[in-house]
Amino acid sequence: MTQAEILDAVAQRRNDLRLLFRGPLVLRRAAEKEALLLAVICMADMFTTLYWVTMGHAVEANHLLAWTFNVHPVTFVLVKSISCMPAVLLAPLLARRHKNFTVWLLRIIIAVYVLTYFKLAQF
Repeated sequence: MTQAEILDAVAQRRNDLRLLFRGPLVLRRAAEKEALLLAVICMADMFTTLYWVTMGHAVEANHLLAWTFNVHPVTFVLVKSISCMPAVLLAPLLARRHKNFTVWLLRIIIAVYVLTYFKLAQF
């Protein structure tokens, strides 16, 4: 095989493996929008907390997560991510049987999370 043939084969294989997303993101099942919003809020909370604490502008208010900064900031990211995952991953599964309950429960969780965040951040 020539070098050009190898490069063509590699490019073809890469194109075959590439995921193609066409059109807008459509969330069709119950509680998917709420679960996605909760995941985005958790990530925003994690990254802003990480930034403020590492820069010395804030202290982690959650005593269970505050110790992770003594270990390493990556430990904080891992623990915070793991703590948010069950709600985000299990919500669509729970919504299969209890659609309205799950949607409203996630909405209440989102509202309490955001209100608590702004209350503790003291904007």
